[in-house]
Amino acid sequence: MTKEEILKTIKSNNFKITPQRELIINIMLNSRGYLSVREIYEKVKSSFPQVSLDTVYRNLSLLKDINVLSETTIGNNIMYEIHKDMHEHIMKCLKCGKIFELNICPIDLCRNKLDGFEVVDHKIEITGYCKNCKNHEEDGK
Repeated sequence: MTKEEILKTIKSNNFKITPQRELIINIMLNSRGYLSVREIYEKVKSSFPQVSLDTVYRNLSLLKDINVLSETTIGNNIMYEIHKDMHEHIMKCLKCGKIFELNICPIDLCRNKLDGFEVVDHKIEITGYCKNCKNHEEDGK
């Protein structure tokens, strides 16, 4: 989604474009992949020191409810990113915490094994060590 599409969606749902909401949108548009609530809050707080964590939560919830943001849970963290029309799957490095998109859908690889079962939704999170962290571990041995 573009910023213009997001702003139009907010207005068409009868919500205001507040400075905090617009900043959250800019943060999300400028990020690559998912961000945690804490990461978003820290970025918003740098521009709006008086903002509360609750305000950020409420705005994220609203943006999710009107289909601007996608929400997923990674470990114990609720993570957000700009909504995409297609679903995606992620890989998360256990050492550095970076999130990488998996460019295939594992369900497509095993769909013929799901005889008689209609999949309506799924979430796939793969955890391990990214190439960089794995190489550092091997160098340290």
